[in-house]
Amino acid sequence: MYSDQFDSLYPIEKLRRKRGLEVTSVDEDGLGYELGLEIGDRILTINGRKLRDYIDFQFFTGSEEELKLQVEKKSGEHWDLDVGVEEGEIWGLDFENFMPRQCANECLFCFCEMNPPEARPSLFFRDEDIRLSFLHGNYTTMTNMSRDEVNRIVEQRLSPQYVSVHSTDLEVRRYLLGRDRIDDVLDKIKYFTEHGIEIHAQIVLCPNINDGKHLEKTVFDLVKFYPGVQSAAIVPLGLNKHHKKRHLLTPVTSEWSKEIIELVSPWQKKFQRDYGTRFAFLGDEFYLRANQEVPGKTHYEQSPQIEDGVGMVRRFIEDFRKILKRRKKPLKKPIKGTVATGTLFYPILKNSIIEFNNYFGTELKPLAIVNDFFGDETTVAGLLSGRDFLLAKNEMFGDFLILPPECVSGDKERFLDDMTLPQLAEKLEMPIYKEGWKSIFALMD
Repeated sequence: MYSDQFDSLYPIEKLRRKRGLEVTSVDEDGLGYELGLEIGDRILTINGRKLRDYIDFQFFTGSEEELKLQVEKKSGEHWDLDVGVEEGEIWGLDFENFMPRQCANECLFCFCEMNPPEARPSLFFRDEDIRLSFLHGNYTTMTNMSRDEVNRIVEQRLSPQYVSVHSTDLEVRRYLLGRDRIDDVLDKIKYFTEHGIEIHAQIVLCPNINDGKHLEKTVFDLVKFYPGVQSAAIVPLGLNKHHKKRHLLTPVTSEWSKEIIELVSPWQKKFQRDYGTRFAFLGDEFYLRANQEVPGKTHYEQSPQIEDGVGMVRRFIEDFRKILKRRKKPLKKPIKGTVATGTLFYPILKNSIIEFNNYFGTELKPLAIVNDFFGDETTVAGLLSGRDFLLAKNEMFGDFLILPPECVSGDKERFLDDMTLPQLAEKLEMPIYKEGWKSIFALMD
């Protein structure tokens, strides 16, 4: 998962772990301020238990009324504090971010293997951290999980966990993960579900490797653990011109996408009858590549893995329909501009923009941005770089550009090629907005 959360951590070899948890902010109305805690202090232990990160702090302070804290002041002085916590009392403390654990696998399809050489350094960091899985829905393979991590997930109820399964055939999984030894992911899933931890599984589907009978085995092995395993997201392999292991992989095609839809649809109906859920959900890309309409809203149930691109297109369509129903105010001023997206989503956006123009009398131009940074095989909007938009400058129309919010991240609003949103706006010589319909209505008013 690409994110600015790793930028401050790179390069990894320069990091040195200190004891305890550093305080980075103190609210004057909180218990921490009352105790004399300051920015730069480090809380070492709570009731004799060492702190690894802010999750530990929340867990250790969440259920006890009497606490003993060991604190190392920024001056070097050590304090032992006996603290009584009243019901509803807040600590008012913020803490340093933790260093994510790095993945030790060499996955055949890993997107970190597809980065252009000039990509920003943090994009080469491969996270494999149960905490990020719980907090942000990052996927882990659970191959390098220590006994301490297993116990922590159960004790602290770090649920749900998002798990990259890919295949339950031990040899196929070993090959896909690039490991020397097999790893029985079902054994771990069994343990966690027996201890009340919910799992959302991911299957990155690679043509001729883990599809067909292997996919059937994987999905049917996983559904046996329902409701412990809540869902399985099946998403297609992504390839681009930079992939170092491209020769070992087969590109995704429209015909193959159709075959996968035909294969999985009967399973979904069976699971609906047997378990009350479709359980296995296909990524939107399958339907778009196959030139088929994405399923309706009810198909995706609670949209358990929408951040993995499962049901995102349907949500966009449904939100657009609601917008047209709610917005009855006439156009206050004419607007002309460009609304851009990736080539995969472009047909959906185009139809919506045409309807929007007809409804409101606006002059908006939908524009498909070709990905030059990663290569034109990369078609999703979230992987477009600043350079890609700049190369499309001559195709832009009107007084402004609206781009997908997934293209930029962090406070600096940076693209994957390190260009910032203000820098792109300066080069394009036009304002840029990234809040979709909300931005459009603001311009109309």
